[in-house]
Amino acid sequence: MKKRVYSKEFKAQTVRLSYQRDNIKELADELGIAVQRIYKWRRAAKNTLSPKPEKTVKEDSIEIKRLQKALREKELELDILKKAVHIFSIGNKCRYASIN
Repeated sequence: MKKRVYSKEFKAQTVRLSYQRDNIKELADELGIAVQRIYKWRRAAKNTLSPKPEKTVKEDSIEIKRLQKALREKELELDILKKAVHIFSIGNKCRYASIN
């Protein structure tokens, strides 16, 4: 028995038809192929259409770390400013208390 080889166009068209039809078994019978083969082609098409986000995840994590560092720096600056305001407000209260 000779192994059948299907073209990429045939596989793509079969996958497209399988999403349009309600009954995949009827489609498989019409085309003379096994139902499982259609499901296998659908999985393969799904994997090739959706690129793997490994590189994006790495770039995103680098960006997240950079933003977290910037946030920590801004929070530190804010804390320093709050303490300075507190110190100056205490100093002003002492001046006004000595005038009265």
